[in-house]
Amino acid sequence: MKAHLVFAHPNLQSYNGQLRNKAIQTLQAFGWSVSVSDLYQMKFKASADEDDFTELYNADFFDLQTEQQSATQKQTYSADILKEQKLLSEADLIIFQFPLWWYSMPALLKGYIDRVFSYGWAYGGAQALVGKKILVSMTTGAPDFAWTEDKRGTIKEIFKHLFVGTFGLCGLNSVEPFIVYGAKRHSEMDKNTNFENYKKRLTEIVEK
Repeated sequence: MKAHLVFAHPNLQSYNGQLRNKAIQTLQAFGWSVSVSDLYQMKFKASADEDDFTELYNADFFDLQTEQQSATQKQTYSADILKEQKLLSEADLIIFQFPLWWYSMPALLKGYIDRVFSYGWAYGGAQALVGKKILVSMTTGAPDFAWTEDKRGTIKEIFKHLFVGTFGLCGLNSVEPFIVYGAKRHSEMDKNTNFENYKKRLTEIVEK
């Protein structure tokens, strides 16, 4: 079995980085093969533009969806996109690991989705990722009691665009997210408890 982990945090030694490492260790202990895309460390390009293609379907008028559909048929994506699509297509489980910034994901991860989850490949007539499990693992600054319907809204409500608008549209099977609330306030004991909880969550996913 294979997993692909997409990591979107500028610091590998961060809380998110430690969760990244825990996922790799846990899955490998079950005999899984794990590939990782460390987006900041890779300096992954976030903007979807003409440079995503080795040739253009219409050089006179750039339309992203038209170019993505053509590139899917002709395999004329840039090398970085082709590499990521291959890693995702080979995975049984996809993990997105990131911090919550401004009620959303880091812009670099959004750019990854824009470029890699492309029209004609992940949605729009084809669903290369359909049926694959996807797990969101994230940290938040605010504690859990702040994320309620009458306050900020729940994480699932805030991320409806991701769980429904992206994963749902692409036919992915989104499992219950793993959320570390109030991450900045955690002691080493709190962190170790969460690492064990994350290990249990991953074990449940693997054993189902």
